[in-house]
Amino acid sequence: WPKCIQAPIHNPYQNSSKSRIVSSVFQNLDMKTLRLVIIFTLQGILKHGLTEADKIVLSALAGSYDQGVYALAASYGGLAARLLLQPMEENARLLFSRQGALVAQHLETMPSDSVEQKTIKKTTNGEGNNTCTEKSSLASTHVKEMEDSYCFLLRAVLYIGLLFASIASNYTSILLRILAGARWGLNAEASAALSAFCVYTAFLAINGTTEAFVYGVARSGKDVGALGVIHALIGGVFATLAPPLVRLRGAVGLVLTNCICMALRSMYSLFYASRYFSVTGKLNKARSGILTSRMMLHIFPHPFVLVLFFSSYLVTRASNNHFYNDHTATGANWMLHALRHISVGVLCVIIVMSAALRFDKELQLTLLRLAKNKSS
Repeated sequence: WPKCIQAPIHNPYQNSSKSRIVSSVFQNLDMKTLRLVIIFTLQGILKHGLTEADKIVLSALAGSYDQGVYALAASYGGLAARLLLQPMEENARLLFSRQGALVAQHLETMPSDSVEQKTIKKTTNGEGNNTCTEKSSLASTHVKEMEDSYCFLLRAVLYIGLLFASIASNYTSILLRILAGARWGLNAEASAALSAFCVYTAFLAINGTTEAFVYGVARSGKDVGALGVIHALIGGVFATLAPPLVRLRGAVGLVLTNCICMALRSMYSLFYASRYFSVTGKLNKARSGILTSRMMLHIFPHPFVLVLFFSSYLVTRASNNHFYNDHTATGANWMLHALRHISVGVLCVIIVMSAALRFDKELQLTLLRLAKNKSS
């Protein structure tokens, strides 16, 4: 346990030693890391303010009834985000961080000219050019693997979000009646607020995964600071839109404001991802535009599946009005009519997911691979 203690570089008993102490402390710190820590701290404070902004707006502009409706809808509507989306977001951040570190490691060992030029360059100097070509090919492989993972994860969470937005949004009155009793189950405003939260889940799904990518691959304070500036601007948008929408629609208006802000945050994160893949792939502007279009095509489900999602919303909406709302208003056996309404929703989910498996080959292969790994 005896240790060698270095002699102090200053006299702690001198009055002029404060500046020396401060300078010695900063000499022992990595200023780049310290700057990143400060930026992340400020951004965390800003994100916490954005998270609590809806409660501040409600307490300032809405009455106790609207606050209670929003609290009830937020409690039940946030279950999907906490149980499904948050674990996926954390795992996605870890995956993107690991893949981004591999890409950065390979790019640091490469010369400055483009990846494509290296892959097509003929070997004129023997082993040196062969090694350079191997490194560029390996870096391109990691970038392509990260792009495929990014598009697949976004498409997967988009499936979950669309299921909530198109189908689950028409079953909120049944959920409230089971969990909170008939008083809230028959409350139209509470059901509408919870349905709005189901739509909000789709925006949360996209934003969580896209921002997980940004936090996973950002390697400089400039990138993190730019994201903080975007969050601050979106906070201004929220402060502008929230008061009139809350006065107009109450709790539903506040959820609508959150949807708009989440959409804006996702748009910036998608732009960052497109720019990241263009820079790491060292593409020109024309190729960068092609890359962005290709990413959008890979992220969104097949058009036929999107049509089925929209049709499922219309069908479950009609089922809610015909099988459930009309009969519960007359005091009939609500459980029997609720089961009929639920059976329609289950049928819609089966049809939509069957079509998704039919048209999404990558989803098929991933599910088969997971099933094989689980059985083995």
